[in-house]
Amino acid sequence: MMKSRFIVKVLIGIGVMIMLTGALVMPVHAVDTNTLAGETPSGIPFSRMEQEIDEYVASFIGKTTPGAAVAVVKEGEIIHLKGYGYADVENQVPVDPQSTVFEWASTSKLFTWTSVMQLVEEGKIDLNTDITEYLPVEFAEKLEYQQTITMRDLMNHAAGFGDYAFNIIVFSEDQLVSLEEALLRDKPEQYYEVGTASAYSNYATSLAGYVVQTISGQPIEDYEREEIFEVLSMNNTSAHPSAADNKSIIKTKAKGYLSDHQGGFQPGNWSYISHLPAGSLNGTVEDFAKFAMALTPGEGEQSPLFQQPDTLGTMLSPSYDPSGDMKGTAHGFFQYEGAYPTFGHGGNTAAFSSQFVIVPEERFGIVILTNAYLEMDILFGLQDLLLGRDLSDIKVPDEDLPSSNNVVGSYVPMERQVGNFLDFAKYLGLYEVKAAGENKITMNIGAYQGTYLQTSPYHYELVDDNIPLFRNIYPVLRFNVENDEVKQIVVGNGMDLSPLPQGRTIPFLFGSVSVLLINALFFFIAPVVLLIAAVRRRKRTAEPGKTRLYKSLLVLVLLGTVTIFNNLIPVAKIMTSSFRTAAEMKPFILFNYPLLLGMIVTALFTANMMKKIDRVTKKDKALYFTTLVLLMSLVGLLWHWNFFAVI
Repeated sequence: MMKSRFIVKVLIGIGVMIMLTGALVMPVHAVDTNTLAGETPSGIPFSRMEQEIDEYVASFIGKTTPGAAVAVVKEGEIIHLKGYGYADVENQVPVDPQSTVFEWASTSKLFTWTSVMQLVEEGKIDLNTDITEYLPVEFAEKLEYQQTITMRDLMNHAAGFGDYAFNIIVFSEDQLVSLEEALLRDKPEQYYEVGTASAYSNYATSLAGYVVQTISGQPIEDYEREEIFEVLSMNNTSAHPSAADNKSIIKTKAKGYLSDHQGGFQPGNWSYISHLPAGSLNGTVEDFAKFAMALTPGEGEQSPLFQQPDTLGTMLSPSYDPSGDMKGTAHGFFQYEGAYPTFGHGGNTAAFSSQFVIVPEERFGIVILTNAYLEMDILFGLQDLLLGRDLSDIKVPDEDLPSSNNVVGSYVPMERQVGNFLDFAKYLGLYEVKAAGENKITMNIGAYQGTYLQTSPYHYELVDDNIPLFRNIYPVLRFNVENDEVKQIVVGNGMDLSPLPQGRTIPFLFGSVSVLLINALFFFIAPVVLLIAAVRRRKRTAEPGKTRLYKSLLVLVLLGTVTIFNNLIPVAKIMTSSFRTAAEMKPFILFNYPLLLGMIVTALFTANMMKKIDRVTKKDKALYFTTLVLLMSLVGLLWHWNFFAVI
């Protein structure tokens, strides 16, 4: 009996040790990489790959994310499958690559594009046909877009849409609406010519998913389950916004986390997405790896997702190439710079991040899932470790090239909130291009910097950076120059940049800030001064008319104060959390109208009162006209920046 108890204690001890070790690394090997011949696209021998991955990921676990799951596939097999860190920090639950469920975020878009290509293969969608031909007539009319949009435009993020940041993510199932309702509710402005730029758009993907839904005659989440998940035996995956079709996966879903800005993490929210084609998938890294293998069949083999061998090749071929010399977006898949042609996508929800990449030529792929908001070091760094090329090989050719001074300037993403009050946000962090030599430039985004060499006229390639963001999102900059003026920086993958548009130039931006600061100082200080003056006047007799005048002036000033606070509140809300609904913001926008009416009525009433009073001092007149001028400048500023535009 004592011996039995001792054995039990030993087994429990071993189990505890395994659990403690598993909290750091939970391995599941399909292939022994120590005996696997060959190397990664970046040149790491497979015999050393596991060690390299483990060391790299370990340096960020607990710092940039509590947990991560990594899968690497090669020639139709999973050769690396591991969980790192914790799926649940509070309860010390380790990440298990076979059972821990993560939010896949925008990598979900790849399943929408795959669904589209399946219907293209069946002859049910033509990529160059106006999408309204595939939509219900009443729905298409309600979209109210004036420019023709094709499916190819949607896949290239080139449908003319600006961004619309509201309602994308909510934190309760009760706030979900149907895909159709979401599309009609959350319409972005179509502000640039279709096909001329690539501006990342969740809405475009959502609209493409609705086309799939309409043509297939079933909800897109059901279509993807039947035509993709079941085909690939992805049993721990759901595209439903609340995983209603596969509720069992919720039991092992990881908790999401946010940085607490003190070196730790605080729990975040699970995300619920009505625009489900754009980012609603939940699943394990092992399931996602099956998708990677399906997109990298061997020579002469057929992908299980398509009936014809050419379909996959078409999907993974450039579809956006306005400059005529770029690799470009590949039918919704992003093409990354690497040692070989590389395709994939990244994504973020409110508390999860993901990265998916495949190298078809090498039948190689990587899937990385983390349970932290905006994690980049593991996602981009690990991708670069396994796929990256040697940037030192990039040289300036021995030929005359345009001076780098020709492209110097301030730029802003084409993906911006045109037409609503968040328009200002993209101008807070401009992309500054500076000359660093005759054929060398730097691009700065705040403290982040990438250095580029010109390898052909107005074509610049990255040679150095201080953050992996550049090599994964901005590896090549192609300046579209007309009449010695930059019209656009073509990047592809939804990341094109433009020079500052009219009404958004540097002098205007400085002017806007100056107007705001002057108004803020005046309307925060003036009410205090007026109230103190009113208290002093109470101690001496004043004319009734004068008393009413001072009260009217005080009301006029307070209307300015309230207006500033009324518009600072929604801005503060957005700055503290990017995921807000239009319903939260709309009352503040609508309240600007009665405030404006109150300003007009009070200003007219005050002016009329001043005419009737015999002894109006110069100070009173100065206060009135100063207040009036500042109110007009404040309203003009708010109007110009769309704070009167109902969202």
